[in-house]
Amino acid sequence: MHDNRLITEARLDRFVAEFLSPALYRRVSALDVSAFEVDGEPIPAAAAIGADYHPIALPHRWGRPWSTVWFRGSGFVPAEWFDTSGSLPDGTRIELVVDLGFFGDRPGFQAEGLGYLPDGTILKAVSPRASYLPWQGAAGSPIDVYVEAAANPDVAGEYDFLPTPFGARETAPDAPLYTMRAFSVALLDETVWELTRDVWTLDGLMRELGADNPRRHHILRALERMMDIADPQDIAGTAAAARAEIAHVLTSPAHPSSHDIVAIGHAHIDSAWLWPFRETIRKCARTFSNVVALMDEHPEFRFACSSAQQLKWVKDFYPDLFARIKEKVATGQFIPVGGMWVEPDINMPGGEAMARQFVAGKRFFLEELGVDTLEVWVPDTFGYSAALPQIIAASGSKWFVTQKISWNQTNQMPHHTFLW
Repeated sequence: MHDNRLITEARLDRFVAEFLSPALYRRVSALDVSAFEVDGEPIPAAAAIGADYHPIALPHRWGRPWSTVWFRGSGFVPAEWFDTSGSLPDGTRIELVVDLGFFGDRPGFQAEGLGYLPDGTILKAVSPRASYLPWQGAAGSPIDVYVEAAANPDVAGEYDFLPTPFGARETAPDAPLYTMRAFSVALLDETVWELTRDVWTLDGLMRELGADNPRRHHILRALERMMDIADPQDIAGTAAAARAEIAHVLTSPAHPSSHDIVAIGHAHIDSAWLWPFRETIRKCARTFSNVVALMDEHPEFRFACSSAQQLKWVKDFYPDLFARIKEKVATGQFIPVGGMWVEPDINMPGGEAMARQFVAGKRFFLEELGVDTLEVWVPDTFGYSAALPQIIAASGSKWFVTQKISWNQTNQMPHHTFLW
């Protein structure tokens, strides 16, 4: 049989980029945009929201490295999107689309933003993979929203760690880094969005399977039939049929000897790495506001958070968000793990320092969230003290979770699970 696998995979890439992704929004209407540039370090939301903003036209260059610019989007929900009964078309919802000038889809080492209502309520963050803010409003109702945008430079690059002047505001060039391209109200087609997620999932699975695995080819042929059904000129009208065509390969179980995997959301945020502490604090607010927003929309979603220090920052600087987190802890959706104050290095510190990590961390989780964490969570340490097992046992914890032992080049660890 002729192998056209590479041709079909290339066709899929083009279909997603040129037809499927552009069909996510049925209607888009630009908002009026104004800006306020912070002089120096970030300021509280209350001060920024009450500042003087000046109108700007998009595209708009902004963002000296490590600076902060607040953008305000204002306008109205287009009345023509609603029917005579005041309802949106079935299977649609309103979102505010914000493009700060994102490049690629890697979050963390580029522009980031946090959305606010005029009263200071946090909506959620905007980033390359989630560049929208939720919005609800009747036909013709006003829109007024703020985004605190951080012009964080890409200091990681390709993780080559070459010297760079962008590591600090004092040494970085003055030229703006980003071009804001969009601040709009849009009508999301939920069926098209669901099709994009189905295709993303299957495409990712397919490319991980070996060429000799029959499942890879079953998925490819299903995706090929899906593209035959989806009309490039009418994605919205054919998305439901396209989803039905690939449903069977999404629900097809793995072979009987495969592992069962349970996926829990997590964000490994380095408390101190290639950015200042104040940016770690804002990253925590962006990340945690995103996950609690997802929990509101999807009650089955679970997220594990491992650092007491990061939650303490949120409590101190974003008390309303911390209150929302406590509510999600009570429902079992936001799951504190780890029991330590931070995810520390456990190679160089002495036993006393590690013991204090547990004393301070477990106390915070118990007193603030009512949770006694029973696992030790250190996925990003490059060494393991021989004192750790007795300290873990003395803390009342039961399990140890890590993954850097898999990186060993000289003394390779022979086990994935073991009694220490």
